[in-house]
Amino acid sequence: MWKWIGIAIIVIILLVLAVLFSRIRWKLDIAKHDSDDRAHLEIRFLYGLIKINYDIPAILIANLQKGLLYRLDRNKNIHKTDASVDSGNINAEKIKHFIHDVRVLLKGTKALSRWLRHTLAHVTMTKMEWSTNISLADAAYTATSTGILWGLKTTLIGFASSFVHMNCTPKLFVVPYWANRLHFTTTLTCEGNVSLGYLFFSMLILAYRIWRVPGGPEAWKRVLSKKPIRHEG
Repeated sequence: MWKWIGIAIIVIILLVLAVLFSRIRWKLDIAKHDSDDRAHLEIRFLYGLIKINYDIPAILIANLQKGLLYRLDRNKNIHKTDASVDSGNINAEKIKHFIHDVRVLLKGTKALSRWLRHTLAHVTMTKMEWSTNISLADAAYTATSTGILWGLKTTLIGFASSFVHMNCTPKLFVVPYWANRLHFTTTLTCEGNVSLGYLFFSMLILAYRIWRVPGGPEAWKRVLSKKPIRHEG
């Protein structure tokens, strides 16, 4: 009897270790062809046994009054609602509330920014390809915009590499599209992974940092439940 109990304990320990040493792998695909926007996130973990697909809202710039408009097709998402398409706008007021929520979380967590940097440092980027075609209906403007996009891309990649581990050489392309009309096409593919065991450990550290601050759990609960928070002062 004790023999079988010992074998069962060993099997359970091996299974737990196998889970903790596995990695969460993700793939992000973003494509914009003029007015057609698509963004898809795929997450796989437990050695590919569990897969989650999520369509990210497409964002369109409307005007300063309406802000940013977003449209989301929920058909492929893990969290579905009765409506297959969700849409709305992100205006200055919503951005203000978002910034306020971030400040509340920073105040309600001990060294939240440091925790975030440490967590991102364990994220490994294994693939990055970013290609853009652009035309401003004028040869001179198109050539200038091509150089600006090159500089913007390299700056963004350099900024990202200061937070995550780049285990790949990013492939960046900016191709001028010589045409007498406005044209913009861009595709971005990113793949990466992070240890499931470290992510679990990181969540425990985050919970500890929250509990270290008086009122921290209540602040997170209010923000995550999207209940209105009374502004101080």
